Amino acid sequence: MNKLPRSLTPSANFLARHSAIITLAVFAVVGAAVLDDYGVFADERAQRSVGYASLNYILGDENALIKGHHDRFFGVAFETPLVIAERVLGLEDSRDIILIRHLLTHLFFLAGGFFAWLLAYRLFGSRLIALLAMLLFLLHPRLYAHSFFNTKDPTFLSMFMIALYLTHRAFRRESVWAFALCGAGVGLLVNIRIMGVTLIPAVLGMLALDALYAIKRGDGGIKRVLAGSSAFLAALAATVYVSWPALWSDPAHLADALAALSQHPIDHANLFRGEFVRWPNLPWDFIPTWMLITTPPAATLLAALGIAYLASVRPARWRDSFENSTFRFGLLALACLTLPVVAVVALNSNMYHGWRHVYFLYAPLCVLAAFGLRALADIPRPSIRAGALAAAALGIAFAVVEMVQIHPYQNVYFNSLVDKSGLGDRWEMDYYSVSYSEGLEALLAARPTRRLAIVDLHDSDVLWRNTLFIPEADRRRLHINLNFPLFGFSYRYRGGGAIWTREVYGVPISAIVDLRAESEADHRAAYAAAQASQADASAGGFDMYADGGKLAYAKEGCAEEDTLGRFVMSVFPVDLSGPPKRARGGDGERELIYFDFFQSGAIFDGKCVIVRDLPGYPISHVETWRYAPGESRAWSAIILIDESHERYRRALASLS
Repeated sequence: MNKLPRSLTPSANFLARHSAIITLAVFAVVGAAVLDDYGVFADERAQRSVGYASLNYILGDENALIKGHHDRFFGVAFETPLVIAERVLGLEDSRDIILIRHLLTHLFFLAGGFFAWLLAYRLFGSRLIALLAMLLFLLHPRLYAHSFFNTKDPTFLSMFMIALYLTHRAFRRESVWAFALCGAGVGLLVNIRIMGVTLIPAVLGMLALDALYAIKRGDGGIKRVLAGSSAFLAALAATVYVSWPALWSDPAHLADALAALSQHPIDHANLFRGEFVRWPNLPWDFIPTWMLITTPPAATLLAALGIAYLASVRPARWRDSFENSTFRFGLLALACLTLPVVAVVALNSNMYHGWRHVYFLYAPLCVLAAFGLRALADIPRPSIRAGALAAAALGIAFAVVEMVQIHPYQNVYFNSLVDKSGLGDRWEMDYYSVSYSEGLEALLAARPTRRLAIVDLHDSDVLWRNTLFIPEADRRRLHINLNFPLFGFSYRYRGGGAIWTREVYGVPISAIVDLRAESEADHRAAYAAAQASQADASAGGFDMYADGGKLAYAKEGCAEEDTLGRFVMSVFPVDLSGPPKRARGGDGERELIYFDFFQSGAIFDGKCVIVRDLPGYPISHVETWRYAPGESRAWSAIILIDESHERYRRALASLS
């Protein structure tokens, strides 16, 4: 009576056998649909440049490798394939390049989910436990969002899961080739992030135990252990070296990367429990707290249950415990979860941006959660067992609801343990400013025909990277202007007057501020100062004034075409007794300064006003001109900087 109708049994069996592939296919379709909802993270350009540098070095450019940049501490096992894909596909537009990088990064995250399924299935032989373990891996809101735009941390997480599976496979098969494959996997892990070395002593420790037991048994198993150890170490060393071109020219590069493991040369303030903290004064619970409040409770509870399950089923003798591959692997997962945290605290490692540097810890946590699911599956009473597994599945599925509610900003997910009121005053939110992409789209849509001068109130480079994700036609209308911007972007804005905000949990994670009034006041002051004196030159309808250390351009009745093109200041230094002479340029006698109107100018009351700082060294004259689009010089003028500009000369006299 309780059996499925015979006509449905094949379908049910098919779904059960292929549940992992079907689930991954659904995730892939959803990922492709939401791909362009996620912005650009702060390190995108640096990571791509590291990949390109290594590829160019491989292709014969001996000077291509990047030296001195902190990203040299990362290998290129993932970044180089990304730039190869970019070249093979012939992509040139920045938006297309970003999209293909995000797609491949997300697909690799899905691959990590598949290996989570594979490992759980090999451990317990249950497709249900394996499926739930895979869903735990893929449905961590923060990691899901990062899997689109972050090519470092979720990639390392996925590779860690793959390396864990290969480790389990090697000790199950005990063949030379299995250990060689495990060594290659750990080698790629070390390449992607040097912290992958933490898995090496775990593997060697288990090999040492096997060697001790083999010696006690005296059955010749020691030869098998030594062969496996040799294969593991040889494949590990070869993979790290071959996949990391920087080691080809300087093997000491690996030592530099290891040295940076605890003392990473980046200084960031971390908003943590309402206070800004910095390394080396991070609280000891910095990582545990971030993990606890940003991981779905179902995963944490199941992992805790898995640890309790391991403690309860340990065989009577320690030797039996460590010869039990499933139990021993559970202990390995526990070590991989806890020992890196202990090391971070003991070494006082530099951490910032939450716990993203140790996102890989979620891989062993998922393995322990699978042990927790096994504990539920071992409940003897069928009704209680079914209810417990259903509750676990419901807890995992609840993450989907929360992810949909805050899409596409799952990267600022906090679980139910955190009071959401005043969240942004206590914890870091969108520290990567990926929400800037949506802000740019909103600003462009609100002003569809205007050119826009914008600025990041924190870091102009981050805003510029997000402009690269805007379609090319709109991208041309955006200009980063540090001097006289019209609109400012902020990811920690708490003031009033924002013209656009993006909120998560009712808290602004980014905002756009109208700076036109402030910029206009600066330009009006410059224009008034210019009008108060006689113009030094006029050309193209612009009057030019050299006053103090600034050069001002002003034109009444300004039209759109007057703002297009490129302006140039050709500055000629002069030799005076005392002050130094500085010059650079093609002929070694002048300095060429290029700018466009939207970098240095503004329009108000029909007037165009541009203000540029003159160089901080004595000059005799300035030749200035403008290139109109598609033309040669539209106009040019010469401005003499003579004795009448006494304030300028007095200011420069301090340089002597």
